[in-house]
Parts: sequence; structure tokens; C-alpha cells
Amino acid sequence: MKTYITSILMITALAFTSCKKDDKDPTNTTPTENEQELITTVVITLEDSNNNIDSYTFSDPDGAGGIDATVEPLQLLRDEVYTVSIQFLDNSNPSETVDLTTEINNEGAEHIVCYTADLDGISVTRTDTDGTFPIGLMSTWNVDNISDATTITISLKHQPDVKDGTCIPGETDVEVTFPIQYVVI
Repeated sequence: MKTYITSILMITALAFTSCKKDDKDPTNTTPTENEQELITTVVITLEDSNNNIDSYTFSDPDGAGGIDATVEPLQLLRDEVYTVSIQFLDNSNPSETVDLTTEINNEGAEHIVCYTADLDGISVTRTDTDGTFPIGLMSTWNVDNISDATTITISLKHQPDVKDGTCIPGETDVEVTFPIQYVVI
């Protein structure tokens, strides 16, 4: 299992990229390269039907390479419905955490969060929209009684001018795989 999680972390670190800002220098009339934002941390908050709330974190404060990322396995109950929110943070500066979630929401017409379970048993419905298409910062997860999924991959896609409600077009800003552990009560 340790080798499996280490492999997931290494793959995730390779897939770890950053989102581009749309800000332009008002004093410069020449188009410039967009400055990149670094997403080092992804926090998933799950609320079950009994209003129990748990948060799980993927963290790679120095970005891809360097120190290995850490990821907390999601602890899920079978036959449960969760209300889920997700945050994207930049913790690369130890003295300042930058929460990029609001910017992603404000630029919802250019972003979509994609959820992919490795096996059957978890269905995800995005519950927030940009007015036309889902964003995915808020969602509902239905975990089947016989779910056999062992991981769920979360991808933030940047889709300016190509968003169509699917996860196909655009660039991947960050992609994280969370292991799943099923809890028995």
C-alpha cells in the first residue's frame, strides 16, 4: 500500500501545474506572457448526511519536485451521500497562504473541476455553475453500498473560450489523486 501511495504521489507531482492569471500591466501596451499562479494545496471538505464534517488535504508546498507531496486518504462510508467543497491554495510562501478558490469561482466560465473515481461506486454531481456550465467547487458525492473505488482523481481544468461543460478541452492546472479508505461503523 505504501508503494502504491508513493507512486500516486510521484505521478501527481509530475502532473502538478499552475493556473495563469489574466492580469495585464496597464502601463504596457505590448501583450505579455501571463504570470503563473502555483497551486500547492488542495483541501476537500466532506459533510455526511449526519452533518459530520471532515477535511482532507493534499500538500506540496514547494511545488513539483523537491520535497515529496503528502496526501491524506479520504475516509468514506459506503451507502452515504456527501456534500463536498474544495479549496485550491498556494502555500509556497510560509508566511502567507493565498486562497485561489474565490478567483477560480469568479472566473467560473474559464474553469471546471473534474472528478474521476478509479472504479465504480462513487457518482459525483457538480452543484455550482458559472450560469451556463458547472464549475465543481461544490458537489454531491453518492457512495454506493458496494463501492469498490480505491482512489478519486480531482483535476482543475482551465478552459478559457473553450468551456463546454466537459473535462476534455483546456489545460490542467492541477491534478491530485486521493486514496480512499472505507470506514465501517
